[in-house]
Amino acid sequence: MIRNQTTNIWRWLPITLIPIALCLSSNCFAHVRWFIADGTNPETTLPYDTVSLAIVFATISLLLFATTVSYLPLLPNRLKTGLTRPVISDYPWMWYLLILVINCYLAVNLLMGEFLAPNLYLSPQVAIYGVLIQAAAIVLMAVSVSLTGFAIVLTSLGLFVFFPFFIALDYVFEFLFVGLAMIFIGPSLNNNDNKFCISLGQHKKQWRSIAVNLIRIGLGLQLLELGIHNKLMLPGMALAFIDQNAYYNFFPLLNLPQVSNLHFVLFVGLSEAILGLLLITNLANRLIYGLLLMIFMLTFLLSGTEELVGHMPIFTVLLILFLEAGGPLNVKQPMFGKIEKGKA
Repeated sequence: MIRNQTTNIWRWLPITLIPIALCLSSNCFAHVRWFIADGTNPETTLPYDTVSLAIVFATISLLLFATTVSYLPLLPNRLKTGLTRPVISDYPWMWYLLILVINCYLAVNLLMGEFLAPNLYLSPQVAIYGVLIQAAAIVLMAVSVSLTGFAIVLTSLGLFVFFPFFIALDYVFEFLFVGLAMIFIGPSLNNNDNKFCISLGQHKKQWRSIAVNLIRIGLGLQLLELGIHNKLMLPGMALAFIDQNAYYNFFPLLNLPQVSNLHFVLFVGLSEAILGLLLITNLANRLIYGLLLMIFMLTFLLSGTEELVGHMPIFTVLLILFLEAGGPLNVKQPMFGKIEKGKA
């Protein structure tokens, strides 16, 4: 029975996602600081013209679409269910994948001499602390996932100690909320964490739901901050990146040469900010999560392995959200794989 339900889900899912993907763009959601050195970005301001106004209306339409799609009476009930109801299995395999990715990510950082991100390097005076913190997080994983999550929370807050405020702000939400989510998903993955959870009178599946909400809010805050800070407030660095990689601006290929690279920066900034708001407010559904997965995959294909390393955790987080997060019509009953409250 479960197998048949699963087959039905994946049968209509590509039919739903492909038309949306063809209508939308592969935005540049990379951290532009990975590719453009500080101090090389030109001083510029966003344009205020008819083209900019059209871009604003086009991106806001995405917000309206995502808000209304789950409530449209014309949509079949099965489609609405598929967009909003979480797919939960008792075995949290996708969370184990996230733990593996975090381990690999930290290991790559240690090998490359980086601190949490491809463009963050500690000064020689404090580099040893960065090595110890990231190595400790890897070692602790075998003992307690929750304890490792706590270590990642402290590490993310350490960004404000080691780096300027606005550089740290570009990364803190992603790692802070992944660390918090690991604290709450720990009882589902580790017996030691589960015993601690039971001692507090809590249930691991309730904590699993909290973990899903934490990664959703964290990714939303990350996109919102990057869109506002790196594109809308300081468009110079993003413009320098687009000028060096003009193929990202797909509008001239659509016979819209009036959309300049600076207009494209506005489009990307607004798109990031709106998608972030959708995630934070839980208005996003499976269409939005699938769209984000495709966007990050396309930017990886265009930008190369440097972006893949930096975005490994985000790929896994989006996979978890695609499967476990619902939407405005989210219900307690999963699409398949019943959760029994009395089962530890």
